Amino acid sequence: MVIPMPGGPDIFEMREQPCPLPKDANLRISICFAGINWGDIQKRQGIYPNPISYPVVIGLEVSGYIESCSPSGVRLQPSQRVAAITGPQMLGGHADSCLVPQDYVIPIPDSISLETAAAMPAACLTAWHLLHTAHGLKQGDIILMHAAGGAVGLAVTQLALAKAAMVIGTVGSAAKARGPAEYGAAAIIDRSREDFVTEALRLTSGRGVDLVIDSLGADSLERSFDALAAFGKIINIGEAAGEPDFPIRKKLYEKSTSLQGFEFLHARPGSSRWRQSVNEICQMVSSGRLKVPVESILPLTEAAKAHRLLESRTISGKILLKIPND
Repeated sequence: MVIPMPGGPDIFEMREQPCPLPKDANLRISICFAGINWGDIQKRQGIYPNPISYPVVIGLEVSGYIESCSPSGVRLQPSQRVAAITGPQMLGGHADSCLVPQDYVIPIPDSISLETAAAMPAACLTAWHLLHTAHGLKQGDIILMHAAGGAVGLAVTQLALAKAAMVIGTVGSAAKARGPAEYGAAAIIDRSREDFVTEALRLTSGRGVDLVIDSLGADSLERSFDALAAFGKIINIGEAAGEPDFPIRKKLYEKSTSLQGFEFLHARPGSSRWRQSVNEICQMVSSGRLKVPVESILPLTEAAKAHRLLESRTISGKILLKIPND
């Protein structure tokens, strides 16, 4: 599914085009399922922070089988079941095959379905590295998770709970509250009818939270400082509600707090830290301690519908595209 130029969901075009042969430490994956992520929406719209050249095939996470390998430097084998982040530019997953560097590939045990495998990499790796690499999660930490009903929010909630931390989730509507509650959030704040700062302070007896994870931006990012405890931290992972614009230095000094950006690929695929995250996530998913909900599965030809569904912000869990390769 090719995007010839930035635009709305109807901009997709189905095209036949060759997939390059693997070289160096690359693998070609025959894709069975592809996950849809907010970064895909931004790339389709032409507002992704990193520059994109059009026409382009988007899609940052997939599952399927290794189709072929380069002659040297590859530890994995043809026909092996895998999930993958599609590479440094995170492109190419809305297709029936893609070329992926070996370090971005995750071998999948038989205990994890290919559907779950496609829904797992972006949300779970983002959640793990937010908590353990960017933050350094400690027992007893109190986390305010904006958009807690989304895939990242649900993963953060479960991973934090596994380390005896507490999550207060915010959601944009009452319809999104059920998921975070089921997955272990201690409290849910409906931003459509409650002030999240007032509620976060009430729930912490006025102390404030240790960490805010913010994917909203706009005025939610500025107001999140007011929900922090002294020396607390905000990690921003997106601007789904719009670009923030406020005097940040003033906010930092009010409680000696900090603001951090985050991109999960900065954890360096292939590094020991990356392998630790992959191994822990696969073990937790296999054992059922980490659940990766899939909300909807649509055929590749309905990519436009899948994007509209994600943009509606009415779902919890992942949306997948199914490619007829399995």
